[in-house]
Amino acid sequence: MLIVRGAVKDYDWGVVDGLQKWSGEATGGPQAELWFGVHPGGPSPLVDYRGEPTGEHLADHFDIDAIPLLVKLLAAARPLSVQVHPPAAVAAAGWAAQDASDPRPVFSDPFEKTEMLVALGDFEAFAGWRPLHQAIDILLGLPGTAPAVSALESGDIASAIPLLLGASTPAAVRGLPDAARSAGLPAPEVAAYETVAQMYPDDAGAMLSPMLAYLTLSVGQAVYLPAGVPHSYIRGTGVEVMTSSDNVIRLGLTHKPVFVDRALEALVDDLEPQFMDTVYGELIWPVNSPFVVRMLESGIERIPAGAYRILLLIDGSARVVSDLAEIALRPGIAAVLSSDDPDAFVEADGLVAVVQSTER
Repeated sequence: MLIVRGAVKDYDWGVVDGLQKWSGEATGGPQAELWFGVHPGGPSPLVDYRGEPTGEHLADHFDIDAIPLLVKLLAAARPLSVQVHPPAAVAAAGWAAQDASDPRPVFSDPFEKTEMLVALGDFEAFAGWRPLHQAIDILLGLPGTAPAVSALESGDIASAIPLLLGASTPAAVRGLPDAARSAGLPAPEVAAYETVAQMYPDDAGAMLSPMLAYLTLSVGQAVYLPAGVPHSYIRGTGVEVMTSSDNVIRLGLTHKPVFVDRALEALVDDLEPQFMDTVYGELIWPVNSPFVVRMLESGIERIPAGAYRILLLIDGSARVVSDLAEIALRPGIAAVLSSDDPDAFVEADGLVAVVQSTER
């Protein structure tokens, strides 16, 4: 059993000092994510029982096979990119074919990225495809979208995407809120398009947002996104659990490279997000998920051996006890147990994210 802190990511969409409670430092700049895992893009630093750095990282002790999951704390101040994560076969083939010297690589690793977000407060997202008739109603209110609308009327989403990107103009993007309002969307959804139009007036990817379904989460609720499902988080704070990958193929709403053709290859038509109307304390286990999560507020829970486990303290206090050690956690500190480590017990008085791999 090892103790880790999160590795800070200061992406520009993050909340200013939004993760200070867990990162332990104020930077005066955006704090978007804290990573708890072994992915080379942000391996977690080890700390001692007082929370002081040891100079080592979790990746010095375990490889990605032993630590198959990546857990994050996320704080979004504005919309993230419209993106899709590649399924396993697409990721493996793309990584193998990729030129290692390419300054703009598509793939960050050869692994599938499947993820779930559990809301720590009110959270907004675009996730999955909006019903086509609704998307068409919105797009009809925007100039230059007739070819894309024609493609959507025949059910051809793949053809509509590049047509919409090509139809993007500042005037069209500015018209998103009015088009959403005219299509009869409720006020919170119109406000989401106002945010997109204000934050990304010159980004062609804004034109894809009418095609995405709008979703709100309250505290404890979750959304599970299998690889191949398009999405864009809008704003809020949450716990993300995912397979240990950083593969993100972007379609827009970003200053990072966009790869439209590769994103189209990664889309999976027959998959949808899974919304889970859960509350703290309930087991969150999406269909076909490689992980299971419980947000434990109080009491004692046994965490059995045989799978990778990470116990991340969100608020309050907690103790983790096993035959190996007894550890007192503080917010932003996590205990990590490999599948070979013995049973452990977590005693919570606050809020602990208990994450376990379901794959042996």
